[in-house]
Amino acid sequence: MKFKSTLPWLFFILITAAFTYPVLDLLAGASTGPVRWAELLFPLIPVVFAFVGALIISRQPGNVIGLLLMLPGASMFSLTDNYLRPFNLGYAVLPVSPSPVFLLVLWFSNWNWILLVFPIMYIMLLFPTGRPLSQRWSWLVYAGILLALSLPVSTTVSKTLMPVSGDGSWSYPNPIGFIDAEQLNAILTPLLLAFPVWIVFCAVSLFVRFSRSRAVEREQIKWLFFAAAVFTLCYVPSFLDNNFTNAENFWNFFFLLGLMVFPISIGMAILKYRLFDIEIIIRRTLVYTLLTAMLGIVYFGGVTLLQSVFASISGQQSPAALVISTLAIAALFSPLRRRIQDFIDRRFYRQKYNAEKALAQFAAAARSETNLETLSEQLIEIVDTTMQVGWLNLWLQPGTKDQRLHHKDRGDSQ
Repeated sequence: MKFKSTLPWLFFILITAAFTYPVLDLLAGASTGPVRWAELLFPLIPVVFAFVGALIISRQPGNVIGLLLMLPGASMFSLTDNYLRPFNLGYAVLPVSPSPVFLLVLWFSNWNWILLVFPIMYIMLLFPTGRPLSQRWSWLVYAGILLALSLPVSTTVSKTLMPVSGDGSWSYPNPIGFIDAEQLNAILTPLLLAFPVWIVFCAVSLFVRFSRSRAVEREQIKWLFFAAAVFTLCYVPSFLDNNFTNAENFWNFFFLLGLMVFPISIGMAILKYRLFDIEIIIRRTLVYTLLTAMLGIVYFGGVTLLQSVFASISGQQSPAALVISTLAIAALFSPLRRRIQDFIDRRFYRQKYNAEKALAQFAAAARSETNLETLSEQLIEIVDTTMQVGWLNLWLQPGTKDQRLHHKDRGDSQ
């Protein structure tokens, strides 16, 4: 039993070492050519996945979700990319007679990305129990296996092997391949078209599971929804700005953070789903996402408008536009945050919003009310409204003798 709990940590150490080496190699300049900072940060993703997976397996050895989180580390994409990078960039001469190791790395690099992508899809299908929603949904498990196997099998039987990442346009004959590219594309096209359909069904199964879930399972699924929302917000800018420029590197930072939210949220949901209040996190995420977007629009719009004004007046741009725009967003931060928070509370958290309004009204009444009987009745009403208790007593202690002033009973057993 001790060995079973130690094995995932040994695998985590192996993955960490494997993904640290390419980073050190790039920093040391062993692989020539310009180094993009995203190449240095991307290896952190499988390390984070593996850490959470090892944590879950060591605590719950039979949990399938923990095993799925370990798979991205098995992709070893950082090692394969680092090995092929000099050849793709033209800083190393391609071998005339490639060694078996070279061909094996090239073959593996063509399909190892499925070890990073498919586990996330399977987590949507199996989370949090590790089993499909019901027997009717089990076909998605086998369909996913078929789709996942199609890529390594097609790479194995292909007549040529070529890199799928980087800028390389070279290829080598596959010593065991026997199907040319056109025939292979005809076979793979239906499977590739089925892949997004399979993803949609996996997502639908998660929503159906959430609608049927209760108590703990519902709270766990909320964490996965939160991770998906954060990933979407982080992925869209990098997808829209898909080129190797400084701007793309900037958005890639958020893309990496969005990916890392998945294992962290899953770990919290499985190990201790009440570690934080997910409702508060989702609420604050909505508030500050909208706030950031609005302040960004105000800032860049203000800079553009003021620069146009200064250019029309003096014929040149002025740094005062940046200063004025910065002061404007500083002044707008607090009132805009309150307005956005009120809007989200009214729209999505109506019960909580009503409770806060009721408490605010009682606080205002308590400052001016002098009649203890009236104030006690209002307190009883506020507690009943906000807490929805079944049975309520208010006790005051004038002097040394307890006195029950008010009593309210809903007639239930609480």
